[in-house]
Amino acid sequence: MITAIELKNFKCFKETTKFNFSKLNLLTGINGRGKSSVLQSLLILSQSTREDFKFDELKINDSLISLGNFDDIKNRDTPKGESIDFKIFYNTPLFDSIQLSFNENLDKPLIGNFNKVEIDPVSQISKNNDSTDYKNELNAFSNKINKIHYVSADRLGPVKYVDKSSLPDFIHVGPRGEHCINILANSIQFLPVHPNLYLGEDSASILQQTIEWINYILEGAKISIKGKEKDSSVLYMLLNNRSDSHEYKPINVGFGYSYILPLIITGLIAKPGEIIIIENPEAHLHPRAQSKIAEFFSKVASTGVQIFIESHSEHILNGLRVNALNKDVDINNSDLKVHYFNEDFNSVELDINEKGKITNWPNGFFDQQEIDLAEIFKYSR
Repeated sequence: MITAIELKNFKCFKETTKFNFSKLNLLTGINGRGKSSVLQSLLILSQSTREDFKFDELKINDSLISLGNFDDIKNRDTPKGESIDFKIFYNTPLFDSIQLSFNENLDKPLIGNFNKVEIDPVSQISKNNDSTDYKNELNAFSNKINKIHYVSADRLGPVKYVDKSSLPDFIHVGPRGEHCINILANSIQFLPVHPNLYLGEDSASILQQTIEWINYILEGAKISIKGKEKDSSVLYMLLNNRSDSHEYKPINVGFGYSYILPLIITGLIAKPGEIIIIENPEAHLHPRAQSKIAEFFSKVASTGVQIFIESHSEHILNGLRVNALNKDVDINNSDLKVHYFNEDFNSVELDINEKGKITNWPNGFFDQQEIDLAEIFKYSR
């Protein structure tokens, strides 16, 4: 599990800035103040190792995210020649932390040159080091950071059909949820879902448990995948949000079903030790469904999967707090970290006690409801 990240000269973080994490992490706060940048630091390292598990270069544009060129990700106030530094802290027997530095490539502005790596406790190791410890530790880190499931805020809405395609070695839904239907069509290949995530009395298959969870969260759902016949080159999905036998194209059911689908599948296929990064899980969901999706990811975190959520929803926040208290969910307040990013580009780590209360509630943190109610009272007098 990643216990902390330190960033230096990366986007809005010029000075070394550290963020502590736990099993279940929520990043929230003012727009454009660094939440996405923290998560992008993990994504850019992950996509830089996806092909060969090596840190030969920093891939600024690849399968997970596209951030432009080196100048776009380097803090604008950083002197020329200084590196971008990422330091990742782990609770692993192999190493405590690993710091990777990247410099500008003058000939290829869309990548960063791998400069050096420092591994603690085997620190001050250059990239040319051939020691067995160095190789084992760097390979271990590459293997961990490589296995990130990422679902972006820019998810696919309802689609008519998708082409049949082979699933990658590391199976994931894709940043936009583009692999969802292919995963459901091949769900027989997967092991049963983790017992902590099992709902209902039917099969523990990915497809059936996807149906069960969407039905639980949105209070009504049936899914069927069509086109699995050998002579078909496309797959399509039909949905039903009622108790009758009719099936409908996703566009006729509502965006909430299509937007929640990659979130549920991701939580069900992720394995212990892997990482999930989710942006705006609340999109197109009413408050009760938002609270239930928070319950779902709390249970996913209890299986040994580390969760990072970026959200602006107080219902997500409160849902996580509720489940940190819920005796039926195997997490507690120490497993939940909440970072609030304020106007000054500073992150406040909130203290959540054993009763779920936030003891250092900052100004501007989910207080708009009280502000609006005060305005209503003022204007209605």
